[in-house]
Amino acid sequence: MQKCLLDTGSLTAHLVRASEGDFRVQVLAQYWGLPTLSERKRLGLGDRDWGIIREVLLICRGQPWVYARSILPARSLTGHLRRLRGLDSRPLGHILFTDPSLRRVPYELCRYPMAELPEQARININEKETPAELWGRRSCFLLADKPIMVSEIFLPAFEPWS
Repeated sequence: MQKCLLDTGSLTAHLVRASEGDFRVQVLAQYWGLPTLSERKRLGLGDRDWGIIREVLLICRGQPWVYARSILPARSLTGHLRRLRGLDSRPLGHILFTDPSLRRVPYELCRYPMAELPEQARININEKETPAELWGRRSCFLLADKPIMVSEIFLPAFEPWS
């Protein structure tokens, strides 16, 4: 798991390879909202700075492997990044890692409480056989010096790549 948490490449690309192409994005929610205090601080946003909040499951081989929450601040969604407003079920990772201006800020690792996952992310997870906390990471990306944050929680079905 440590290799996956510390990997600086595209998680989407790794998942596509690890699942032999049996990969899709299931959008749980995508809406304009106020990020959490912790998210606003990490992105350098003010108390009233809104953005698109996007929560998805990354599905591999028919199983949810990763829960991801992305924060796309309104001030970042200008110019060529305006296209991020309408992602639908397209993977954000593919768009991020094909942008030549991409810079990744050092990320944070965490243990994330299973109970805090959205209910849709906990479906089909036997919580009695699963640890109370799951590994996750939070990354800030700069595209043309505009910040975007992606948090990824590795679910019990996740299969690390070698």
